[in-house]
Formats: sequence, structure tokens, C-alpha cells
Amino acid sequence: MKKYLYPDFLVKIINEKLNIYIKDYKTSPEILRKAISYSLKNGGKRFRPVLCLAVAGSLGCRYEDVAPTACAIELIHTYSLIHDDLPSIDNDDLRRGKPTCHKIFGEDIAILAGDALFAEAFNIILKYQQSESEKIIEALAEIGQASGALGMVAGQTVDVFYTGKEITRRKLMCMHKNKTGKLIIAAVRCGAILCNASQGHMNKFTRYAENIGMAFQITDDILDVVSSSEDIGKTAGKDSLQNKNTFPSMFGMEKSRKIAEKKVSEAINIVKSMEINSEWLIKIANFLLLRKS
Repeated sequence: MKKYLYPDFLVKIINEKLNIYIKDYKTSPEILRKAISYSLKNGGKRFRPVLCLAVAGSLGCRYEDVAPTACAIELIHTYSLIHDDLPSIDNDDLRRGKPTCHKIFGEDIAILAGDALFAEAFNIILKYQQSESEKIIEALAEIGQASGALGMVAGQTVDVFYTGKEITRRKLMCMHKNKTGKLIIAAVRCGAILCNASQGHMNKFTRYAENIGMAFQITDDILDVVSSSEDIGKTAGKDSLQNKNTFPSMFGMEKSRKIAEKKVSEAINIVKSMEINSEWLIKIANFLLLRKS
């Protein structure tokens, strides 16, 4: 994988900001503080907040102008990973190449750490995000809707309920759009909202994010089949072992790759049609077809 295809400098910005925000929890119970810090600092591509920053940059805004909201989205993503890894859901012992939160701190503390991260995501925006109040409320609404019963949790519920059961192609698409896509769409739209994007740009950014979100999930499904646990940082082959509904299980590997390639191509064409600095948005899209984890 060519390193220049992914904006590591944006990952650095997110990590630096997260280190600052974590200090707010110095009076929290020590075990909770450690679980939050362990989970947030457990590496990762910071894909969602990076997208938020990249959109801001494409519109001529400073990355710092949207960093609090971008970091809040990472807190929500991290909470979802902690809960997904629990024995009652995906029952995974590895995340990003390290023991999962519940393996280190126990299931009870892992659940509470996830709960705290979800709540603190909104606190970060309310405390640190500088913008017009209407824009902040709009961003909060985007994140709330993407995270809850009409978004990420809805998709995860379908995933859990239909594990081992037959599912339609339409429901598979809907499951992944909610489980993975909605928070990615929110990240892109929040960057655009806070940078005062026009409605025309908002519509195109949304379509870009929809394609990126689906491509991300498809490649994630593929990596679970073809990669080792060491490469992807979590237990490989779990989808098949748990009889989960995935793109490869429904469409096969070759067609799944072609669908992902089509989604990436559509995303790139959308941002190329916009009068923005689309360089990093294009590179991030291409990265999805090359990523190994």
C-alpha cells in the first residue's frame, strides 16, 4: 500500500486533539479513565474523523475548525467497537492488534466505558466546537441520527438478529448502510455543515459519503476472508465462523470487489465534478481498494 494515499497528517491532528480531550476525565474513576484512554489510543486509521477534516480542507476551512466534531465522531465509533466486541455480540478478543477492552478491564467496565464515550462525544462538541449555534445544533442532529435507532444501532441490530439466518440483498444493503455508512455520512456532512457548504455541495458530499461508506464495508467483509488476524488487527474469518451475512457470502468475492470498485469510482466522479480541492477525498476513496486493515 502506498503511504501517500492516506493522509497520516490528519490522523496526527486527531490524535493530538484526543489527547487533550482525554485530560477532561482526570477526576473520573481511575479504572474508567484507563479503559477510555486504552480504547481511544488503541491506534486505527481514524477514518471517519479524517473524512470530516478532509471535507473541511476541500472547502478551504482550517482543519482545526472542525476538529472537535471530528473527534466526537471518533468517540462514538470507539464506543461502538467496544460494545461490538463484547461476548454478547461479536465476542472478539482482538481489536487493532491488541486485546479488546473487555479482555483487559472486564465486561462491566467495557460497557460503562462505551456508555461514557457516547455521552462525552456530545460534550466535546458542546464544549469545544466553535461555530454558529445553528450549525452546531445541525451537526449534533446529524451525529445523533446517524448513531441511534435509525442509524448505526439499527444496522447492528439487524446484523445480530439475522446472524445465521437468510437475508435478502435489499436488507443486506440496508444493514450496511446503517451499521457502517450512516456515521461515515455524518462525518462528511458535519465537515460540510460547519464550513457553510452550499446545498448543492451538501447533496454531492452526501452521495460521495454513501458510496464511500458502502465501499468501506464491502472491503471490510473481503478482508475478513482473505487477510490474517495479524494484518487486520482482529480475529480473521469470524464472519464465516459466525455465519454472518456479508457481501462475499451473498455475492461472492469477485462480484463484491467489482461492487466496491464501482462505488469508489462513483465517489471519485462526484467530488471531481465539484469546485473544491478534492485531492485528499479522491485519495481516501482509492485507499479503500488498497487497504489491508
